[in-house]
Amino acid sequence: MTPAKQYLDILREREPQLWQGPPEPSLLTEEDLSEIENGLGYPLPAPYREFLLSGQMPDGVTTVLVSFCGDSFANSWEKTFSRELNGYIPRPDFDIGPTVQFEWENIRGNSGGDFLEKLRKRQRTEEGCPCFLEAGFLYLGNVWGYLTYLDLVNGGIVTIHEEGVYDMMLFDGVNWDSKSEVREYMESRCLYICRNFQDFLRFACTGDYLDEDEARFPTREELEQDDFH
Repeated sequence: MTPAKQYLDILREREPQLWQGPPEPSLLTEEDLSEIENGLGYPLPAPYREFLLSGQMPDGVTTVLVSFCGDSFANSWEKTFSRELNGYIPRPDFDIGPTVQFEWENIRGNSGGDFLEKLRKRQRTEEGCPCFLEAGFLYLGNVWGYLTYLDLVNGGIVTIHEEGVYDMMLFDGVNWDSKSEVREYMESRCLYICRNFQDFLRFACTGDYLDEDEARFPTREELEQDDFH
């Protein structure tokens, strides 16, 4: 069993309500993935290719619970999601970090061409995302206002706040129509929260705490240390 299938099985166990029936096999083939790569102009990172071949996620937005720790954006979030109350509550004192809803965007492509068409349409209509796909950033979803992308060049997962997209042009002088300028800005100014897509699947599927500053998952022993949080 591939790591992608293992993580998706964990998610199905954690959140069975996300699926209306048994897991469905992927309709994409290696030839379809090659067509997607040719259309994008970028090779797909190996963990993402594995994910696309592993099965079908629900089409559109799937809301999952994810947990953060660290001193970057998550440290400023004053609320955490309570599964028991099905809503956000004030974070208790000395908690490890917040649990929040991640709106995970997935595409059910029947073929490489169908996947590409849906991907381009959704990413064009995603507010404030002018040429990110052309610059090699594939939209994965939104967590508390932070747009999250798979970087097709280095394989990492990068975030930028919705307001930060506009700041790129208004205050930092980035030409939204220039994929080279968008890429340079994202690589140098934005936060990479995961090293690769396999880490993203662990983050999205297991509920393990992610230290967004260091793009890693602290051990249980580290999380239990008083000075860690």
